[in-house]
Amino acid sequence: MTIEDLKLNNITNLTDLESLVNRTRQNGCHYVPEVISKIIEDSANLHNFKNAIILNSNFGEISTKLKNIKNVVSIDYNSNQIEISKYLNPNLTFVNQDPLQYPLHEKFDFVFSFPPLGQRLEINGRQTLNELYINKALGLLNQNGIAIIILPGNFLTAPIYSNTRNSILNHFGLNKIITLPQGVLRNTGIELSIIEIQIAKVTKTEFYRFNFDSSLNSMEPSFSIFKEKLFERWDYNFHNPIKQKYIEQLNDRETKRIGDLVEISLGFAFNQKERKSKGKYKLLSPRNIINGIIEESSRDYFIDKNDFNKNESKAILQKGDILFSRIGSSKVSIYVHSLDDDKYIANQHIVILRGKNAQYVRTYLNTGSGLNLFNQQIERYARGQFIQTISIADLANIQIPILPIPDLEYASKNKLEKLTYDELLEINEKYEALQAEYTILKNEKSPSPHEEQLQSMQQVLQQVLVFQAEHSQKLTSIENKIDDIKSVIINLSSDFKEIQNLPRDIEEKISRLNKKLEDQISNSFIEHKEIDNYIDEIKNWFDYYDLLETKSQKYLPEAEFIFDYISKLENPDFSPFILQYCRAFENELLTKIFRAYVKSLIDRDIDFNNKFTWDLGKKESGRPNDENTYRLSKHIQKCLTKNVDEWFFELGTMEINLRYLTGR
Repeated sequence: MTIEDLKLNNITNLTDLESLVNRTRQNGCHYVPEVISKIIEDSANLHNFKNAIILNSNFGEISTKLKNIKNVVSIDYNSNQIEISKYLNPNLTFVNQDPLQYPLHEKFDFVFSFPPLGQRLEINGRQTLNELYINKALGLLNQNGIAIIILPGNFLTAPIYSNTRNSILNHFGLNKIITLPQGVLRNTGIELSIIEIQIAKVTKTEFYRFNFDSSLNSMEPSFSIFKEKLFERWDYNFHNPIKQKYIEQLNDRETKRIGDLVEISLGFAFNQKERKSKGKYKLLSPRNIINGIIEESSRDYFIDKNDFNKNESKAILQKGDILFSRIGSSKVSIYVHSLDDDKYIANQHIVILRGKNAQYVRTYLNTGSGLNLFNQQIERYARGQFIQTISIADLANIQIPILPIPDLEYASKNKLEKLTYDELLEINEKYEALQAEYTILKNEKSPSPHEEQLQSMQQVLQQVLVFQAEHSQKLTSIENKIDDIKSVIINLSSDFKEIQNLPRDIEEKISRLNKKLEDQISNSFIEHKEIDNYIDEIKNWFDYYDLLETKSQKYLPEAEFIFDYISKLENPDFSPFILQYCRAFENELLTKIFRAYVKSLIDRDIDFNNKFTWDLGKKESGRPNDENTYRLSKHIQKCLTKNVDEWFFELGTMEINLRYLTGR
């Protein structure tokens, strides 16, 4: 952009220039908005400055606001911008010079600096441009001077700037830190803050959160912080007292850093070439974790490889892992991975907590106050004003309550299940004594995080205690009824042989066998058996157990139960076992294929008689156009007039239809 461009667009003042710059979005060209220049003006007017220097005067936006200062030196390294500044502000003096080369022998009451955005200067591998401008600004101050510097938001938090921040605290006075509103610099996503520094040391720093309609002259600081507390970081969010209320709730009892309890890691940043539309591992991103569950979509990627390095392997989910997003959310949604398989892998924006104490952390995060306090700490520690991100180091500092119990692994149901009933009762007594202590000490209506954590662990313990008691009763009951079970199985085998010898067709025999089987299984004897053991056994060798229909999930463990008892008989007849498996197979075909097909016809609003005219039609001879499709079409036609529970296809018929339709 040149003076000729301004003349062509009839630009004669800064207001018109701002409109042009924001409208045309010229590369590398930014206009200091009114909200910033007004803050600088208000701050300067609070003092009786006699001289000032503007480092990087840009188009003169700040210089024009300092009307009450007699001697203003405006410097910019960009010769073209200096010429434009002179054209738009003929009454002011602008100098084309590198601000970093300006001699330090001249001192000023007021120094303003806005280091150029998007430019980098590296010394010994470190980006130091912001630090060079800060040092230059402070070097130009006289004994009573004040420097105002606009900096990217990460200067307040990034570890690479910690030495510079601490140097300011040790040798100067940090008066104000002003957090600017989102989008203050148009057409960029850059977060900006303003710091005000003086030569004289101060004990407290004032924090402001500025809005577009605010005025520094009329604003009161949001809060003030003693400089001794500013050595870690300077951001508004971290020091806001409202964000630290959780400390009161945690300080009354012992706490530990979460980093001392569990291993904290991030998923892996797989590059675009490694992300496939299909593959062995589903790649999880934060959008997949919603309200404590995994939500998959057609837009998800896969990682299809077998050899992983150490960091990649850590991103493969393990049973018991606790997951949540590390970016962009004020409320963390916790997902606990409960599957044994390793079919999921996390990307770099997901935090993974794992280790022997993960169950303890999980019980804490499953409580209302626990998750709330966890979120409060994440919100405080997160870096970034608008798109917030928490680092592994910051996350490790989050505190959680620690109960005075001998082993934190007692939060694990698996750990408790390995203990004897008497050992469980002993732990329960300790929990009850601790609960009584909390009740006496409680001053508020709501429970403390320690108390809620105790209640959560008590619930886990009670589940195991109840299970242990029931298990003991079941063992006794089973021992007493072994003979009854054997009697039922013998009768079932006898009934099957009798039905098989009847002079009936096969379909009628199967119908009677099914009824006899259902009657016997409905008998109370099966309720006294640990059927869950059979479910676990089937899950071990059946990859898609969870995809089975409810009835099928019932039939298969019952079949295995029957098989075990029939195997103990002399001359066993395994027909009941086989038939129960056939019922599961029949149920899957019926529900997933045939009933699903009929439902799809209804859902798609298919005009059946019109669409299947040929299949329902007959030849001149009176024979169907096709025997197989005719029978199937007629049956579906009847189903369409009935309720879904009456859509029935027999196993043999389904097999014939599928064989015919698929050609296999």
